[in-house]
Amino acid sequence: MKKFRTRLLPALIGGLILFFLMQQRVLAQRRGQGGLRAGEATPSQLLQIEAVQKELKLTDEQKSQATKVNESLTSGRRQIFSENAKDSKERQPKLAELNKKLDAEVEQMLDDSQKKRLKEILLQVNGGAELQKEEIQKALNLTDDQKTKLAEVQKENTKARRDALAQVEGSARTTKEAELYREGNQKLLSVLTPAQNKQFEQMQGEKIDVDLTQPAPAGGKSGGKGKSADGAKGKSGDGTKSPDGAKPADGG
Repeated sequence: MKKFRTRLLPALIGGLILFFLMQQRVLAQRRGQGGLRAGEATPSQLLQIEAVQKELKLTDEQKSQATKVNESLTSGRRQIFSENAKDSKERQPKLAELNKKLDAEVEQMLDDSQKKRLKEILLQVNGGAELQKEEIQKALNLTDDQKTKLAEVQKENTKARRDALAQVEGSARTTKEAELYREGNQKLLSVLTPAQNKQFEQMQGEKIDVDLTQPAPAGGKSGGKGKSADGAKGKSGDGTKSPDGAKPADGG
């Protein structure tokens, strides 16, 4: 009996380790394999993508600096998530503060033309989610009613996403996320007038094909040409076909 227990214990420990690893894999899938998700990408995350690095003509030094900033983003988010419950009123303000701090660091490492182009790509990638930003609202001259409506739609989108993905995993989750992004993005853009929509499209500059579905390999590079933000090659953030193709966090 003693011999049996001696053999059983390592098997149990091994089983627990395997279970833990499987759970970590599921969590990685839930976070879009690295946290890059259409509508929620940050400047430092975009700078890890090879296609963006080439578009901005980043130097090796800039790539290294961007990797360090992105590592700070990852560790900072992990700390905020662990210290603040998902329904906590403190989580989102702290995430916003972290993003603002690191966005400023990204700005310092880029020249004026690189900054301008990165902002354009960020608008392409995040689509209507960028309409929450004060500088974008000012540029589009949004009314108070539009700002209120955008906040309401964003809240509805977040709830719809959380409910729809609660029991979905693996490749089915990726497909569902792309579908939810397209639907939510259209709802946000529908708040704009035709003239504002045209201006918002122009603010995105020339379309670039960015794949956010691939995890970043060693060296901080990720996704070249491939799928676009909404999961369909050759589409821009608003879901319309572009000539050459183009993709607050709830912490989930």
